[in-house]
Amino acid sequence: MEKRREILLSALQDKDDEIKKAAAEAIENLAARGRLLDLTQKIASAPMIEKVRAIYVIGALKGPSVAEALIKAAKDPSEDVRAAAIRVLGGVPDANVLPHIVEALKDASAVVQRVALEAMANFRDARILPAVMQVLKNQDSGVVERAVELAGRIGDKRTEEAMLYFAVKGNHKMRLAAIKALGEMDV
Repeated sequence: MEKRREILLSALQDKDDEIKKAAAEAIENLAARGRLLDLTQKIASAPMIEKVRAIYVIGALKGPSVAEALIKAAKDPSEDVRAAAIRVLGGVPDANVLPHIVEALKDASAVVQRVALEAMANFRDARILPAVMQVLKNQDSGVVERAVELAGRIGDKRTEEAMLYFAVKGNHKMRLAAIKALGEMDV
């Protein structure tokens, strides 16, 4: 760790501005990584706003310990903390986080469900389709709107019946997403 820090500190003196900027960002990430345990503990016990801040700091890092901390935060009692954790998990380039995001569709909070659907859009994985189709029956129109958009983006023919329904019976956003999906889905 010390050798990394030494190299990065010397890179701050480089003549190339791009190298200096990259070194400064790497030093910040290294410092945050060093505080990962503290940040994880903060998520477990701090007030809500500090938990959310910690989630976004952790989200800028990479690695399995980051995903683990975010998955744990996704089960927090606070809706805001759960939503932040799911949002950040959506940006983690690891397919192993996808089941945890899909699980958030069962959350009692419509806000968390909406965020989960937005996060799932980063994966475009047809295996999420059954869970997304189930959410189309949700009482919250915002959740349904996002589910229609996501189902449409996946482009799977299995969504055709639902898209036909929402193209006629949905609100403006649902109709728009369903109509676009009907033109783009497999035949």
